[in-house]
Amino acid sequence: KQRYQRRVRGVLGHVDHGKTTLIDSLRSTNNVSLEAGGITQINSIFQHIIPEDNFKFTIVDTPGHAAFSKMRATGTVLTDVAILVVDAGEGVKPQTRECIELLNANNVPIVVALNKIDLPKANVDLCYEMLFEEGIELTQIGGDVPSVSISALHGTNVPELMKTVRKVTDTLDLTCTTEGIMEGVVFDIKPDKRKLIVTTLLVRSGSISKGDTMVTDTQTSSIRELLSLEGDRLSVGLPGMPVRVIGPQQFRGNLSMGGTIYSLPKPKRIKEKKERNMVLNKLQNKIINIVHEEKLHKRLLHGQKKISFFLCADSKSTLEILHQMLDVETDEVVLSVFDSSVNFLTPQQIALAESINAQIVLFNVKPLDIETTATVHHYDIIYDLASAINSAIDGVLPPNIEKKELGKGIIAEVHGTKKKRVVGVNKLTGKFLLGMNFTISRSGFEIWDGSIDTLRFVKAPILETTSDMTECGVSFAKHAVPDLINGDVIECYKNERVPRTLLSSKFYGQEQAVEADKRFYDP
Repeated sequence: KQRYQRRVRGVLGHVDHGKTTLIDSLRSTNNVSLEAGGITQINSIFQHIIPEDNFKFTIVDTPGHAAFSKMRATGTVLTDVAILVVDAGEGVKPQTRECIELLNANNVPIVVALNKIDLPKANVDLCYEMLFEEGIELTQIGGDVPSVSISALHGTNVPELMKTVRKVTDTLDLTCTTEGIMEGVVFDIKPDKRKLIVTTLLVRSGSISKGDTMVTDTQTSSIRELLSLEGDRLSVGLPGMPVRVIGPQQFRGNLSMGGTIYSLPKPKRIKEKKERNMVLNKLQNKIINIVHEEKLHKRLLHGQKKISFFLCADSKSTLEILHQMLDVETDEVVLSVFDSSVNFLTPQQIALAESINAQIVLFNVKPLDIETTATVHHYDIIYDLASAINSAIDGVLPPNIEKKELGKGIIAEVHGTKKKRVVGVNKLTGKFLLGMNFTISRSGFEIWDGSIDTLRFVKAPILETTSDMTECGVSFAKHAVPDLINGDVIECYKNERVPRTLLSSKFYGQEQAVEADKRFYDP
């Protein structure tokens, strides 16, 4: 396999600390004056060459404002060596800390650029201390993180900064293969005059050429042209290179900024073409799973349950109604329409439904003509479907835990030993059971909840009281309960699991479903 050194450097830091000015110095442009509000709002990418030895590498510029955390996270994942820009007059700020955390989490080496040293308020020594507190020990104070003091506005020491980055690069093994499937990250998506789509992407692994097949979760498309960022034609895009890919306009809907995209090399022989088609099918299924999981990942982190559906209906307008019914999200449940089609589902869709444990909903269409292990629902009336949605949601909701009172009494006597606290209980109603839960309340407020050690009647140990007993003795471990007084109320209870139903959503009662049915089917 061919090996190639990936060279991607990220520029990160707090808002207005001079990242874009540094980029302008490297590119000899003036982007900072063009940016809305004077701040970077997108991830941008370009290539820089160190003139002395023609060393070329890719630089990723990331936003510094608090609102762009996700973009910074993407930038750190893509970066092999990071340039952390710190204002020498302000030091470490919130987004500086966030960048340090992201870079450390991804084990990205750091070179610190202490910027704006030309200003009177610059205090390099204070920056050293503040960075040290964040775990960044600079070489100037005996650490191992290199730093260069610069003025990005005037270009002071910027070449030295790039040489330092080069030295750090030389200590790392950044080689990767150029063969096989290309994996890239999307930076920009724009239409061109020929009704084609121009996608700017960074190659992460593999290689990309004209004629290769671009792959997303739902579409494939041949690459018509491969260009550099300057618009020159390229024969190949290698790891760490930013490239522009030109493809059909309909491909745009399947791309997202910061999203991952893949490509397969064009086949050369018939046998290779068959193998490639097999790889293509597997890759698309993999991408489908990735896309689906990314959409639900944040929600599931918060403990939500998910139910995925494949829909099939007799018309597109019916599908739209079903999509509305199944577009439900609460704090605990997410309903997700994974895929849908009119009149029939393909074998590939059915197989995918099985693999991700999705349920299949057929509305006013013929039953499936192949066997499947997936759960299949077949309906012709919309309120029957609404009822089924209720049942599906209710089946994954955790039950309510409710207290059921078993017995209650008044504490009339309190005795204590070194190890136990014993109370006499009278005016007993219901029954007490050993092994159940107990609470103690005072003036209407609960002061303790736990279990008891022993239960007695006339000094004899018992497992539970009977209906003819109006008093009993209860003992606790002394450290387990607070100081008790006569008149405290003791209650015995058990926890019962009560099934839950979801009452607040779009189509949850038969009455609402019937109304929806009328609105849809009436002329």
